[in-house]
Amino acid sequence: MALTQSRPRMVEGVIFATILIDFLGFSLLIPVLPLYAEKLGAPPDQIGLILSLYAIGLVLFLPIWGWISDRIGRRPVILVCLVGTAISFALLAFAETIPQIYLARVLGGFFGASIGTAQAYIADITGSEERARGMGLIGAAFGVGFVAGNAMGGLLYPIHPEAPFWTAAALTLVAFLFGLFFLPESRPLDAPKPGVGSLLRACVPTPIMAFFRVHSLRNRLFFYLFFHMFASVSALEAMFPLFAARIGWDVWQTGLFLAYIGLVVAATQAFLIGPLTDNFGEVPLVKTGLALTGAGMLLFAASDATPVLMVAATAVAGGVGITFPTFTSLFSKVLGPEEAGEYLGHSQSMAQTGRALGPYWGGWALLGIGITAPFWLGGLGLLAALAIFIATSHYLVPERGHPGGPALDERAGGPAAERD
Repeated sequence: MALTQSRPRMVEGVIFATILIDFLGFSLLIPVLPLYAEKLGAPPDQIGLILSLYAIGLVLFLPIWGWISDRIGRRPVILVCLVGTAISFALLAFAETIPQIYLARVLGGFFGASIGTAQAYIADITGSEERARGMGLIGAAFGVGFVAGNAMGGLLYPIHPEAPFWTAAALTLVAFLFGLFFLPESRPLDAPKPGVGSLLRACVPTPIMAFFRVHSLRNRLFFYLFFHMFASVSALEAMFPLFAARIGWDVWQTGLFLAYIGLVVAATQAFLIGPLTDNFGEVPLVKTGLALTGAGMLLFAASDATPVLMVAATAVAGGVGITFPTFTSLFSKVLGPEEAGEYLGHSQSMAQTGRALGPYWGGWALLGIGITAPFWLGGLGLLAALAIFIATSHYLVPERGHPGGPALDERAGGPAAERD
């Protein structure tokens, strides 16, 4: 089933629908999985590990699925991973012990790592001038899926604790059928295939690969901040359902609350980032976003009153919506065109590594310190990231024409430097 040039827009719609349904199924679990695991006897630190396993799977297996898709094509990888994801959801519904939940989430992370293949599919079917719009389809699918999925999960759980998992499995199978009948292969038959050596490199975890391959101190600092910021903020998403249950919220309230956060993030990125960047630039916005997110997380820890939590959620969501796009844009501007794709990929891997660590330390903090500990520790972590950024911003983005500019550019791996 080969892709023809006469139907690229239709195919984009099919891949969008496939990814949207897949993300919707994943997001259904966010407000309910911590409570489901707790019901089976998991303490908060084990719940944190359960939530971390998915992100760990992404970090480990994204490059491997990418290599497989380069060998055999994008379509079979996407279809196989959708079936595997549906099986992982069904295993959650059948789970009666914590090890069974571990297994289900490991499988979920393993098969969920096909998101890189979906990005490669978009790259295959779009020209360079339409690439950004095509990649935006994935971001849009994630945003819509996150908002709708959290709301659906919160509404389904009271009907039956297993209902969100069966619904997620069913939606993923719908995505599989959609892809099976309407998704053509995007990779040309005569495209070169990668060798075994590239598979061995793909088996090395990307954070380790990035650390050894990147010799620029500036780029390493960017990587560290990606890791630091995501490790701080991801504890909120992971631990909030447990916090909400302890203050008397129903699951549907939790799902709608998390959906509201996702909606504010999406609205900020869709409507505010462009005008704000044009008027203020990335550096002031990164500082503002980190301050807003850190303050919002501290406010989460200050009170469990619903009005206060809504203000805190708005601050966190707005801060996240500002910080991460502008920080990524800032990083892209200090990279040369010959390294941007590779290094931006490494940066996302570091972010996923932080996302994997966040739920685990958040669960440990909730268990060992107190119910609000993930929030105030995460807030302090983000304010620490702000302090690091302020202290090093002149080095991360040296001004052209500055007396020390050329030396800094050479030392930091800027345009004047020899590339890694």
